[in-house]
Amino acid sequence: MDNIKQNLILGALIADAATLGLHWIYEQQRIFDVAGKTPEFHPPTKSDYEGVPSFFAHGKKSVGDWSHYGEQAFVLLNAIANNNGKYNKAEYQDAFRASFSYGGDYVGYIDRPTKDTLDNITLIEHGVLQQANALPLNNDNEVKQNVISLAMAKIKQTNSITTAELQDSISSELSLELSLELKPQYLDNLLSCLSPLLNYQGADDVQLPAISKLPALAAVYANQSELSQHTESAVRVTNNNDHAVSYGQIASKMMAAAITTQNIDSVTEAGRQAATPDILLLINNALKASDKTTPEFTKQIGMSCNLELGIPSVFHSLNQHSSYQDAIRQNCLAGGDSCGRSILLGAILGAVHGIGTEKGIPTAWHEKLNQKHSIAQLMAAL
Repeated sequence: MDNIKQNLILGALIADAATLGLHWIYEQQRIFDVAGKTPEFHPPTKSDYEGVPSFFAHGKKSVGDWSHYGEQAFVLLNAIANNNGKYNKAEYQDAFRASFSYGGDYVGYIDRPTKDTLDNITLIEHGVLQQANALPLNNDNEVKQNVISLAMAKIKQTNSITTAELQDSISSELSLELSLELKPQYLDNLLSCLSPLLNYQGADDVQLPAISKLPALAAVYANQSELSQHTESAVRVTNNNDHAVSYGQIASKMMAAAITTQNIDSVTEAGRQAATPDILLLINNALKASDKTTPEFTKQIGMSCNLELGIPSVFHSLNQHSSYQDAIRQNCLAGGDSCGRSILLGAILGAVHGIGTEKGIPTAWHEKLNQKHSIAQLMAAL
């Protein structure tokens, strides 16, 4: 993976970590009072949140950690790296569940879309297994379980499979021959039972977690036609909502433009071109608000987690700030869901300005990132 693409991924994760300590404080004056003009990498401190509108979610985190937004970005990076540099829906969904579910690697706050997605995955798999186990098969139970497990794996791997293909897999991989009279009937019924696994189990949600996973995907597919298709899939894995997909397309096209052009005007235009008419109106209003600071504009439109608030704030930041450091600081001072906004903002500015340059990611910020070595290993594999 070339340096520009690596800087996009680093820019996203460093921005998230830099913003963590003041995430979800909705009183801008409080943020300034406790952190001043340099709010980056402020330690998560419960007393900073007391007495003002806020939500203290990251008490288990330390300076240099990333939030659940950063974890989503890291999970998809990991899933792509472990799948030979290719996106696969099943690989990503399994990696998402392995990180966030019971006994997973991630320690920290779990938001509602993540909870709903994990619940949906568990309930659907439980339901299809019950139906599959209820199908009669004139073999012992071990044979049935092996056939069901293989069918589930093949459906997840290929996202579709015919009865004939499944029969071939049973013969070659399990060395089994089902009785002639049950071959078509049983396997047809089994695939019918398992078909809900082909659907997306993401939450019906339109908040910023929908786009937080996208930096690695945009980096890998920036110059490829599959970017749009894979963006929709990755968004729907956690946020199965048409509006969330629309914002995901904007985010991925902006990051791709940041990689290919390294020009902010081209980035914002790519986002505008990808926008639906209703979203374009919000974007244009953000770009016109040049008389306001990013904290002022963000407070005016709303500081919460909704994509329709967070994405315009990012556009305003890109239009107002010429450097990575200034943009991330002002986004942090803007308050509210600053981590959710920081992923896209940091990714774009990281790709455009690089690391260690006058306008780029400060090297001191990179050094503070606790998982920098793990990230470097995964990016080297792409």
